[in-house]
Amino acid sequence: MSLEDFSAQEHEKLLEAEGKYGIAWINAYDATLLLSNLVEIPVVTCDLFFRFFSQVKKYHTLSIVSSVRLHRVQAKLDLRYFLESTANVVFSMAHPDTTNYLDIENQQFGDPKRATSKAYKWLEAQFPGHSNFMRDLKASINEETAHAHIANSGNNFEVTDEPDTQIVTSFFDFEDDEQVTVDLWLAAKAGLEAVDLILAARQTYGLFLPSRDSDRLSQLKADNDAVLDALRAARNPAPT
Repeated sequence: MSLEDFSAQEHEKLLEAEGKYGIAWINAYDATLLLSNLVEIPVVTCDLFFRFFSQVKKYHTLSIVSSVRLHRVQAKLDLRYFLESTANVVFSMAHPDTTNYLDIENQQFGDPKRATSKAYKWLEAQFPGHSNFMRDLKASINEETAHAHIANSGNNFEVTDEPDTQIVTSFFDFEDDEQVTVDLWLAAKAGLEAVDLILAARQTYGLFLPSRDSDRLSQLKADNDAVLDALRAARNPAPT
């Protein structure tokens, strides 16, 4: 199998996503589009904001795409990077002149771990609800997929006995439609939380005019809840 073949198969999986994952894919797709198109026009110079916002958009979309391409660990690492970028994008809205990230006068970058820690602490004080969601999700990713773990090998490694003993090390994760659906639901929920948080921060700090797409937030949240309800119903069907 060549790299070109792998790439072609990834694209095929993306094209098949709506048919396989239904409303979960549609909601995740719409959520990442809303996030990517959230800013209509800046009203002040806000370089830091747009630098981090570019990372928010990119890594949220990559997380969703990686999920349906059957690369779960990659999807979770992308989602973790998205969460950190979200914390920093909102912190930069309130602190546009901070040297937390870049000290222009001394031509030095700030320490990224210290900068992100400061952003999370500030977020906890200013937006505790969003902060709690992001903290819990990041902790879950850290525990499960952010580090090399033998448990993750179960995604693409197995030993078969029939017809002969074989060691399988697949480039793609093994098919698990329910797990991908859960991951899409969660990534969509995280994206919608980020939209809600950025819009809430905008009410205080300004910086940009939101696009008309922001009016879709409430409906997309309701759609996301419907995905969760469908997952629960599938796991616990009503008695007949």
